[in-house]
Formats: sequence, structure tokens, C-alpha cells
Amino acid sequence: MRGAGVVLLALLLAAPAAAQVDPGADPGPAEPAEIPPPRIAPMPADIPAGTIPAPADQVQTVPILTVDQDMLYLNSAWGLRAQSRLEAEGDLIAEENERLTQMLSAEEARLTEVRPTLSANEFRRMAENFDIRATEIRRERAQAVQELNAWAEADRAAFFRAALPVMGQVMDDRGAVAVLDRRTVFVSLDAIDVTDRLIEAVDQRVGDGDGAVPLPDGAGSAQGGDPVADQGE
Repeated sequence: MRGAGVVLLALLLAAPAAAQVDPGADPGPAEPAEIPPPRIAPMPADIPAGTIPAPADQVQTVPILTVDQDMLYLNSAWGLRAQSRLEAEGDLIAEENERLTQMLSAEEARLTEVRPTLSANEFRRMAENFDIRATEIRRERAQAVQELNAWAEADRAAFFRAALPVMGQVMDDRGAVAVLDRRTVFVSLDAIDVTDRLIEAVDQRVGDGDGAVPLPDGAGSAQGGDPVADQGE
């Protein structure tokens, strides 16, 4: 997940509809209850801007500086910490989704196994309860992905707020009046790019930002109980 732009986690795929049982027909097994794994959208690759080499001592004082915002965030101590944590939490969500998928599949198999011993009404009640619970579990897992995605965006925004005073100081030191995103500049002298300087300064003055934006509670933890227990067999 490193070396890319804004982290966006895609929502879980839409769940299949709950099982429908016709009172006058022979009830069939519950619908499959698979929980698709969360998909992490690929982040846009950095687009290098054109630069012209020039000795730094020739541009000690210039009105315009440039910075690569993605590199600034992703290569800073803050960004590296956030990416590592985001990847770990994403793995936890995927592992929990897999556990719940296996649990629901096992319950579906048990319903099919006991179907011959149950009346149509009793099987219908159990199948409907199972589908309701499976739908709720999918909703909870989708919410976990949404909350983690929101955390990633909030953490990045917090980084740039914390880095803003450092950028201002670098501007003062270089006698500049503006800092532009390097990707918006068609061509420039590489000596006016201050990305590496800012990374060093932000790491020293701001640190890795641990705890600046708390992770959502239970982002990758287990949610939802066993449908068997909830059905009250």
C-alpha cells in the first residue's frame, strides 16, 4: 500500500437478497451467505513533473517553491506510520470477514441438514432468521470498512494541518511567497522543489502523529454473534 496516493477502501460488494419461502411450496435452503473481502482501491501512481537540474546556490531566494504532496505525506514518519496501521487494520477486517463467511456457510449447511426433520413453518422461521442475521453481519462489516476509510482521510488531513506551519517556516527561510503542488507545474528547476526538506523538517517538528486521529473502535474486530445462538435452537 505504500508509494501511492490517497488511501480509499472500497465498500463490501452488495449482499444477495434474503431467502424467500412460498408458504405453499416446498421450502428450499437459505441463500448463500458469503461475505466478500474488502477491496482496497489502487492508489494513483505519482506523476513526475518535469524538472531542470540547477545548482541550489543559484536559487537560494525565489518567490515560488514546489512540493510533491503525495511524496511528502507517504514518505514522512507520519505517513509511514499511518500506512502501516491502515494495512494492519485492513488485514484484520479481511480475516474477520473470512471467519464470518465460514461461520455463515457452516450454519447454512446445518439448516440444509436438519430440513427433513422440520415442518415447513419451522424451517421457514429458521431460514428467515438466518437471512436477517446474515444481512446484519454484512451491514456491520461494510460499516467497518467505511469507518476505516474515513479514518485514513482524516489522518491525512490532520497531517497537512500539522505540517502547514513547517511549510510556512521553509517559505520564510527561502524568501518564497507561495508553495505549489509540483504536479501542477509543467516544468521547473529541481532546486526549487522542497519536498525532501519538508519531510525532514516535519519529521523533526511534528513526528509520526501517532494518536492524532484515533482509530474507529473495533475497526477490524469481531462483530456479530453466531446465527445459531441468535436463532435460539
